[in-house]
Amino acid sequence: MRRLTAVFAASGLALALVTGAGADFVHPGCLSKQEDLDRMRDKVAAGEQPWKGSWDILVRNTDGFMDDDPGVQPRIKAGGGGGENFIRLARDCAKSYQLALRHHGTGDARFADKAVEIFNAWADRHEGWEGDSNVRLRAGLYGYQFACAAELLRDHPGWARDDFRNFQDYLKREFLFHNLDFLENRHGTVPTHYWANWVQANQASMMAIAVLCDDRETFDKAVDYFHHGPGNENIGKAVVTVHPDGLGQWQESGRDQGHSLMGPILLGTICEIAWNQGVDLYAAENNRALAGVEYVSKYNLGHEVPFTAYVYVHGHPGREKHWVQNRISPDGRGAKRPGWDLIYHHYVNRRGLSAPWTARYAETVRPEGGGFNYGGNSGGFDGLGFTSLTHSRDPIDKGAAPCALRPHVKGRQITLSWSGSAYATSYQVKRARSEAGPYETIATVKAPTQFFVDSGLTAGEIYHYVVSAGTPDGETADSPSAAATADARLHGKVIGTEGSFEDSGADRFAVFDGSLENYFDPPAADAWVGLDLGEGVTAVVTRVKYCPRRNAGRRMIGGTFQGSNTADFSSGVVDLFTIRKEPEDGVLTTQKVTEPTAFRYLRYIPTQGERWCNVAEIEFHGEVRGPEDPEP
Repeated sequence: MRRLTAVFAASGLALALVTGAGADFVHPGCLSKQEDLDRMRDKVAAGEQPWKGSWDILVRNTDGFMDDDPGVQPRIKAGGGGGENFIRLARDCAKSYQLALRHHGTGDARFADKAVEIFNAWADRHEGWEGDSNVRLRAGLYGYQFACAAELLRDHPGWARDDFRNFQDYLKREFLFHNLDFLENRHGTVPTHYWANWVQANQASMMAIAVLCDDRETFDKAVDYFHHGPGNENIGKAVVTVHPDGLGQWQESGRDQGHSLMGPILLGTICEIAWNQGVDLYAAENNRALAGVEYVSKYNLGHEVPFTAYVYVHGHPGREKHWVQNRISPDGRGAKRPGWDLIYHHYVNRRGLSAPWTARYAETVRPEGGGFNYGGNSGGFDGLGFTSLTHSRDPIDKGAAPCALRPHVKGRQITLSWSGSAYATSYQVKRARSEAGPYETIATVKAPTQFFVDSGLTAGEIYHYVVSAGTPDGETADSPSAAATADARLHGKVIGTEGSFEDSGADRFAVFDGSLENYFDPPAADAWVGLDLGEGVTAVVTRVKYCPRRNAGRRMIGGTFQGSNTADFSSGVVDLFTIRKEPEDGVLTTQKVTEPTAFRYLRYIPTQGERWCNVAEIEFHGEVRGPEDPEP
């Protein structure tokens, strides 16, 4: 303990974060509770699938582990050039977890003893790390894996109590120290510099080690990062946007699919550990985690998904760099990773909800293996796997009512999405003018579709919605209600200056995509951006809303909103409003417009000669003259 205290004191981190006295944890209680292990044992003994299929993979793996010596090295290197040897640690984490499961499935102490041999060897001989920032990624991945494995054997009679405590201290010293320092300081970079998989790995490690060490303060800190963290560990930033159809765009989707597929593995780990300790992160922000897993699953099954331009901000404060990703990356698409049965069975067979794309992806991987079954490089060891074995459940008797309604307003059109019911064959969408009702069924949607577009609404009117599911047992109860107000936002074809500065991808379409985080960065001076409302359509603009690119509000001073009935604005141009003061970052500023003329073409143009048409979002609101608003 003296060595541990010295390490933390030198770092400036409070030792109290890892030695909290709270002992009110459920044990075992990382990825599996005792009831999960008992179910696994009983289902395998009965020869039931998919438990038996996953078990057979486990047996083949662990039979080959018994004669292996631990791969421990005094110093583990990750990054920083040649000589990396972290794969030895990755393999031993996988071995120890699988051996622990084999022990719980058979009661044979030999497998537990072999896992304990691995734990003790690393605790005694691993003295530190070398490399670069990749050390923190590896400390996250293998910290949570070692802790989850050890939690399964914490009460094993063959693990001497002094050795167990030594292993706890080892995890605090060589893993938790790095997890805490990384999430607190991020190597001096901006909060979003590190991708979701980096920060979530460290978050998972904090949580798992906290459970193993009965450290409530660290556990609570990891939960707080999930809700309020400044970086991509925050669920609101990991799932960057929930689209109108209910799919949640993953933070790394514009990067590649190999890293995106790590998302559900780590997210499931974090949510399951928390669930086993009485904290429901799965349901946070209207099941936002499920929306993200559905998105990743659907795209990697070969289907198209919506994508809103994402600006990856990285680097150091004051020297930030922006990578604008305006399309989803197909790199690595379709790979198979374990971990989906954990998520699928939580939402469907614990909660009674529907997870159609997660279910389909899980089917392609089932029965799951783990480390050594998905390739020999590091990617094959990112997740512990075997969730077909540890987390599969019998089908739930009856599905739950739909929930998590999300209304998305687009002018006089409201798109409603929801979390569906496990056995739904259809959904009844109901609408009312007051929360108390009465509600009238306005549409029946065939499952598995879980969204509906309600159009032709009255601007300014508040609409209340509920959804029920039609199932083989009859109609479920209604969901909790959700309300939204239709508005007079105008829509049309995006027009204006094409391209972006240095082909960054920050083009004009970002101005009307609903996101305040991305922006238009035009290629040259005298750029502008606007809308063509469509053939035969004009509108009297009653107000405009606008939001600048972050930290560039001054560039909008002097910018003007204009209307014209000439496509190139060469004649009949009328100024609707000119910005006189710097608008606030991150919010839409609203300005009333009194010009009575109806226009087909609308635009924003900065001060004459100003090249920086840097605007994040613009909305034109008004009264349409002519047909219904055209679809963009």
